[in-house]
Amino acid sequence: KKATKFDRFNTDFFYNDWLGDLGQVSTKFYSIGHNINLMFDIPFSKTSRMGIAIGLGYGHFSVRHNGELSFKSEAGMAAYSTHLKPYLGAERWINRTVFNFVEVPFELRFRSLKERGKWKFYPGFKAGFMVENYSKWRIGSNEFKNFNFPDLNRLHYGPTLRIGRDNIFLFGYYDMTTLFTHPNSSQLQLISLGVSLGWF
Repeated sequence: KKATKFDRFNTDFFYNDWLGDLGQVSTKFYSIGHNINLMFDIPFSKTSRMGIAIGLGYGHFSVRHNGELSFKSEAGMAAYSTHLKPYLGAERWINRTVFNFVEVPFELRFRSLKERGKWKFYPGFKAGFMVENYSKWRIGSNEFKNFNFPDLNRLHYGPTLRIGRDNIFLFGYYDMTTLFTHPNSSQLQLISLGVSLGWF
């Protein structure tokens, strides 16, 4: 008999935010993102409580806020820096900044042996490459989008944690890298906290 495998396909739904040089910019409570992950579950044996998992995922961060990102040309350099500051113009009734990633998640998996009411503790780590980013806002009936920030950091990585029972988990992620590369840019990092569902 082969070892039973768990949580090979999972989805995360979370509140996402950024930390760092916020400059009095606040994030809306309905700032929601999601992940989709296909994982290879590898138990250490048929009866082991431990295993590992590695896979491929897609991450979508959608930060809804009351600020704006501006770009400043640095004197004497062919480079721009990016700055987050409060927005003071005409009222925007949609204002969000989006970052989409292709990711490789990895987890250590600890599970209780009982079949039902199985407790699970999955500390992990993931690395991702940003494949799309933009800011989107609306003023009245007019919609605007700004793509491809000039000093974007596309490689991101950081620790994850899922802890729960059966197929429902609490989920968290902390991005160890900053969103922008220029030293004069606002130093911002992504963070997420929500729930995760393991489908099979």
